[in-house]
Amino acid sequence: MRILLIGNFAPPYEEENLHNLSLLKKLEEDGHECSVINISENPSSEERFTNAKSLPVFVLKLLRNCRRKDIVHFSTKGYLRLGLLKLMISILAAKIFRIKSIITFHSELFSILGQMRSPLGQTLFTSFLFADKIIFADRDTYDMANMYRKKSNFELIPSFIYTPGNIAENETSTFKKLKDKEKVIVFANVRYPSFLFEILQELLTKYPPPSGTGIVISFPEKHADKLQHAIEETGRDLMDSLIFIAPDDIQSILTAYSRADIILRPLSCEGAICFESFAVSVKRTVHINNCIYFPESLLFIKEGKTGQMCVRIINTMLSVESDPPPELEVQDSYAKIIKIYGE
Repeated sequence: MRILLIGNFAPPYEEENLHNLSLLKKLEEDGHECSVINISENPSSEERFTNAKSLPVFVLKLLRNCRRKDIVHFSTKGYLRLGLLKLMISILAAKIFRIKSIITFHSELFSILGQMRSPLGQTLFTSFLFADKIIFADRDTYDMANMYRKKSNFELIPSFIYTPGNIAENETSTFKKLKDKEKVIVFANVRYPSFLFEILQELLTKYPPPSGTGIVISFPEKHADKLQHAIEETGRDLMDSLIFIAPDDIQSILTAYSRADIILRPLSCEGAICFESFAVSVKRTVHINNCIYFPESLLFIKEGKTGQMCVRIINTMLSVESDPPPELEVQDSYAKIIKIYGE
């Protein structure tokens, strides 16, 4: 099949863009012909990806790339007006070129802002009416989106990250540091000041994780030497547990995620970090074969001095095992997406 993928494909990396890149890699491994339009706030350095941040450039690139395609698959977190406008234009372009249109909604604040911001309504009604399939990565978003549902084209398919089997074979420095760790917690896209940094600071100083836990830390920008040095000073008693990763080091990020039990990060949409002063996303991972899923998640909203409470919750989560949700035991997410493509 000839497939056009649209979404966030640029660093800094987290579940959304890693899922998009994983889907691309799996499709290409299966012999499908794929094109990519990156709509992130940040440009991708991949020469074969088309960057289209502004709306006029996006429309031009979309019309050019839609030709001779079988599928247009648009991935979004679904609550920024510009992103939703691009979504609707993509669906209409698919209708013009008579190709199948698919939307994937990744979990974020859609389940809150989708209800609060009435200007989203007509855009979503139009997109949901004309799209062939709408995929939701979590149950809460799926249930909330029913208020915009126009026909029976909804699917619940958990998002995934594909970790190739050669990660262990490559023996990267990150892998060597993590391979003997019993538990791994990832703090992704840490900035100072931020609520995420406050939680990390509490973890390093007052409520350290169980012995044998690796603490992976990545930053959203390059050249975060001063922040890294400050974290090393704060957590000098846990230096053997600290692993730092550059924002564009996808191999190390995938290695960390392949071992992660819990991932904390600020909220984001289309590559831009949102609400970092008072909100943190917490996701628990399940590892099945070479894929990572995120069946359980929390959203920490800061009100007062809550860093200590958040760290206690995280340490409790680390000590309890997680079972895979029933939908993952029936059929894996990639196989379900391929089935939708072929319908």
